[in-house]
Amino acid sequence: MELFDKIDAVGSVFIQENSKGHILSRLNNDLMCIKDFVSSRFPEIYAQILLIAFVLVLILITDFRLGLVYLGIMPIYLICLYACHVKSKTNFNGHQKHLGRMMGYFERGLANRDSFHEIGFEKINQTVTTYHIKSRNIAKIMEPITTFLVNISNITVYIAGIYFLTGNEIQLGTLLAVIMYGQLLSNPIKKLSNSMVSIETSFSSFKRIFSIIDYQKDE
Repeated sequence: MELFDKIDAVGSVFIQENSKGHILSRLNNDLMCIKDFVSSRFPEIYAQILLIAFVLVLILITDFRLGLVYLGIMPIYLICLYACHVKSKTNFNGHQKHLGRMMGYFERGLANRDSFHEIGFEKINQTVTTYHIKSRNIAKIMEPITTFLVNISNITVYIAGIYFLTGNEIQLGTLLAVIMYGQLLSNPIKKLSNSMVSIETSFSSFKRIFSIIDYQKDE
């Protein structure tokens, strides 16, 4: 509602300064991305984060030393997640931006068929495709990284657990409980990594929406 009110307030001046395709892209594509993220993705991501925190607490309560192994992968995981975000955000922003260019090209073609050329469309379409592939490929890197970190932490816990078990420092039930909690921890971490594409796309859409909401008309 704030977006529509803003467009209504700035009127024709804003429309003349910006491509109609970019405006249509924000009103359709970007709003739908945000709607999908807020209604379905965000609650799921929030639930996974809570589950990760809850399981980590259970592991630390069960055995603090083995819990430190799982706790130790979290900073590494967050660093990798941030690095992928830095590398991919430009491509996600570019993808959303050039989708707007494509819609603008179609809008001009509908108004004047002579302005629509196949070569021009193929060039814009190729740019959109390139940004789409690059953004998704970088985001998908988190999946094997997450699997690797989870497997390394599990193997480390198994080795450390057996060592403590042979030294009578922990009981078998404690080790099995930690291993079970570790299995519960793996799934939400992987799901969180799989949600990276949705997160990046949504935040790119948020940025484009607020560029209109924050627009100031020259007096």
